[in-house]
Amino acid sequence: MRKTNPSIKFFTLGCKANQYDTQSIRERFLSKGFIECANGPVDYYLVNTCTVTGGADQKSRNIIRRCIQSSPKSKVIVTGCLAEKDWAQLKAIKGIHLIVKKSFFPEKISGFSQHTRAFLKIQDGCSNFCTYCKVALVRGKERSKKLKLILEEAKQLAACGYKEIVLTGICLGAYGRSSGVRETLADVVGALENIPGLLRIRLSSIEAGDVSPELIKCFKGSKKLCRHLHIPIQSGDDRILRLMNRKYSAKQYADLIGRLKSAIPSLVITTDCLIGFPGETEENFEHTVELVKKIIPLKAHIFPYSSRPQTKAAGFKEAVDPRVIRLRCDKLAKVAGECRKEVMRGFIGSTAEVLIENESGECLEGLTDNYLPVKLPYRPELKNTIVKVRLNKMGEDVFLGGYGKAQA
Repeated sequence: MRKTNPSIKFFTLGCKANQYDTQSIRERFLSKGFIECANGPVDYYLVNTCTVTGGADQKSRNIIRRCIQSSPKSKVIVTGCLAEKDWAQLKAIKGIHLIVKKSFFPEKISGFSQHTRAFLKIQDGCSNFCTYCKVALVRGKERSKKLKLILEEAKQLAACGYKEIVLTGICLGAYGRSSGVRETLADVVGALENIPGLLRIRLSSIEAGDVSPELIKCFKGSKKLCRHLHIPIQSGDDRILRLMNRKYSAKQYADLIGRLKSAIPSLVITTDCLIGFPGETEENFEHTVELVKKIIPLKAHIFPYSSRPQTKAAGFKEAVDPRVIRLRCDKLAKVAGECRKEVMRGFIGSTAEVLIENESGECLEGLTDNYLPVKLPYRPELKNTIVKVRLNKMGEDVFLGGYGKAQA
């Protein structure tokens, strides 16, 4: 009787770096004859976990349990950040077949399953040790991928038809600070500029202190670097920033954003805010609201503080009432929503280039280089092309555009 190849399904939680890790793992399994299936039951489930918040821990455990319950005969493999430090917590879940540390897997990809934009991880680890964050504990010391390997991967991705590559890392701006790599993030961008077929280079999240003059120069001179930066605020209050071990003041952050917007026309900013840090008063929170209003981000990702075991802040007193945190998150979300509308209104009637990524009903969807979402009339031949469009009007949270000319 002919033996069938084993089937596998992948689940990924968390950041772009985790999505890259899953793609690397996927390629290794598929090279060994596994068949990826979108629907179960399958022979194997692989869950790449996240531990950035208490909610991420819970979601990871829920997916693991759901895999076990839905297909008891399947083998469940667990990896990722939750597996790095919370081995005992996972071992208590009956039915997990194998818990694997990420270092077991290679870090190289040749494609990016079910994505139009490809994520390329060039850096891992973090040495910032923000007092609320577990990431430095589970991801280890900063380390950077050699430029030669980055270029090999990027050329392969471009040859596969990817028009945009998103450079990602746990602390992307730390690229080059680790031993064995002399180049900087600006050097990486400059080298990628010369790859044929690669039309866009996007940076994922970067810390305020890592936005160097060389990087700003890259934005001003590059034809491919996307005019979008995601720079976390976390708090707009200097006392809270010090308690968080964030290495900037609210004024330094605001001044940076001002310089960036002056230097780079049409630059769009997105950010993260952490609300309810221990000891955060109403006045401290209002300082965050004021800073968000000042920088006017296209989007603010708002996270309620959750205590992470083994972090310094886990021992801090003056916990904020969860109901107060919820009210503050709701208030900031409304402010951020108004900022989003203000940013988008500034682009009504302008022309832009959109990478067509998805189909939605009778429309195509994509992003401008500066991260504005656009819907366009359905034309199937335009999938994975960059199209010149006019941003005619704002719909609900998205631009409604009209066509110009497409690039290959």
